[in-house]
Amino acid sequence: MMAPRDLGRRSATEEAYDHLLEAIRTGRLPGGTHVTAEEVARRIGMSRIPVREAMRQLATEGYMTIRSNRGAQVTSLSPAEVTELYEMRAVLEGLAFRDSVGALGPRGIAECERALALLEQARSDPDWFVSAHNALHDALGAGCTRRRLWGEIVRLRTAAEPYLRMTLRMSPTAFANTVSEHEALVRCAAEGRRDEAEALMRAHILGGDIAELLAEALREQARGSQAKGSGS
Repeated sequence: MMAPRDLGRRSATEEAYDHLLEAIRTGRLPGGTHVTAEEVARRIGMSRIPVREAMRQLATEGYMTIRSNRGAQVTSLSPAEVTELYEMRAVLEGLAFRDSVGALGPRGIAECERALALLEQARSDPDWFVSAHNALHDALGAGCTRRRLWGEIVRLRTAAEPYLRMTLRMSPTAFANTVSEHEALVRCAAEGRRDEAEALMRAHILGGDIAELLAEALREQARGSQAKGSGS
């Protein structure tokens, strides 16, 4: 009799986890937001227990901080912390892309080209663009067989995603320029230029237009927070 209940609870916890993580990723739950299990449970129609389990899991992954008897708070990253995420991702995804280039094969390259076409179509919509951007980076890294490495890359990318969305909403002109950077990555993969792959991916993540606009958006956010603090 225990197994069905455990399975049901596990599924409910996964549903609550997915709901909360998606809200954090898309910015519907911005950094600093206070969240209670009761509120989330009412919204998605389940008991508080699986929601609490999901919140604990998100806390262990750094997306939330549990407040004793007061629910949880969505993690808010400083400009320096977001920069650190990008620096870490640049190193790891550079390694993964180097491994992937040469191992993708014709089918993998075709998938990269399809993903690039979707990215070009999505340049007017920040949310669609982020989804297409993630799909393209997944396709570019599909030849990497080091699953732990790739899992960490996805975690870093997810943690920074709310800030990427914020940047794109503030700076719509970023879309056009970043497409050309991704075209260069796809060409590198298609031509099998493994020796150049790592440096090219690092430069894209750290030195591209999105990285520069993100840094400026975070500086603006920090200045706004300081102004609020001094005016209170």
